[in-house]
Amino acid sequence: MTKIKNLAKVPENWLLVVAFAFVIAGSSITESANFWILIAFITFAGVFGRKAWAAIKKLLDNRSDKIKAELDEAQRLREEAQVVLEKYKQKRSEAEEEAQQLVKQAKIEAERHATEAKKALSNNMQRREQAAMQRIAQAENEALREVRETAAELAIKATADLIKANLDDQKSDSIIEQSIQEINERSG
Repeated sequence: MTKIKNLAKVPENWLLVVAFAFVIAGSSITESANFWILIAFITFAGVFGRKAWAAIKKLLDNRSDKIKAELDEAQRLREEAQVVLEKYKQKRSEAEEEAQQLVKQAKIEAERHATEAKKALSNNMQRREQAAMQRIAQAENEALREVRETAAELAIKATADLIKANLDDQKSDSIIEQSIQEINERSG
């Protein structure tokens, strides 16, 4: 009995009952085929329309849910991409700052090396200049010594030649005696 009550609650079942009643009584109501086609269409639409609408609605709801899920996924992916983009922008900014710092440090280091190189070159030039000056002074001293030695040798030779030419034995004896007296007076 409960099955019959449940069947009685569904409107499509009533349409089927009415359709059967018309089919049974149909031959006596009218002989027109158009009327029966209309009755069959209404019965079909009544019986299957609700199920077809439910199926179509379910299909559309499923499609809508799928599209909504895809949109949600796309939004999530967009947000993730935005986060990743921000991270890369920050990393790029940090890398640019680091590169600028490296360039500054390299410039400072290059300037320091240039200054040190200038100092080293200046010191090297001063040492070389001092060494050259020492060599020049040494060469001058050597030249002066050679000139003095040569002058002394020439003076001795000239004196010897002059003495030989102007000195006789008597004069030489008197000069020797005078020199001996001067030496005795100085030493005594």
